[in-house]
Amino acid sequence: MKSLNKYTMRRIVTIILLLGCVMTMNAQTTAAAKNRVNEIKKMYAQAKESMKYRKDAELPPDEMVVSTDYMAAGAGPIKDVYHYYFSGDFDENVGADMYEVYFITRNHNVGATDYYEEYLFDDNKLVFYYEKSGDNETRYYFSGNKLVHSIIKGEESNWKEIDSNLLMLQRFASDTVTSFGLLMNRNY
Repeated sequence: MKSLNKYTMRRIVTIILLLGCVMTMNAQTTAAAKNRVNEIKKMYAQAKESMKYRKDAELPPDEMVVSTDYMAAGAGPIKDVYHYYFSGDFDENVGADMYEVYFITRNHNVGATDYYEEYLFDDNKLVFYYEKSGDNETRYYFSGNKLVHSIIKGEESNWKEIDSNLLMLQRFASDTVTSFGLLMNRNY
């Protein structure tokens, strides 16, 4: 068996070191994503608990409901119902919004198909998206504007083409928060 020359040994060692670095970075990224998903799950549980507490205590809900009915070509009558859950900051900081949305639910239909969606926000940024339609479910977890984890169940998810539709989803969520600001904070 021939002995390996110095150049070949250096290449092998370099490749092994690079593979080790890539594996370490991948493990760190996976751990960071798991931590972020766990944070989001806690925020989601807190949001749901807050809504339940207000309802159980018979307090006025910090909720705004917007419902629209319209006709769409090829789909027929559509009903869109948004529930905006918000918190109030009454410190009267000049220029600050009084109300900040933290959770939105949306029920809508396209033709005979019904959809239910949830949007969880942290500091007006989308951190979680959930959609259910029939047996299909989609969950997206975000950190900043980046998708860190997704769960898609079912054959025909409404958002199955993740890369092309994430930008549209984030724009829609941003527009929804903006519309809340226009209605509640009178930011016009």
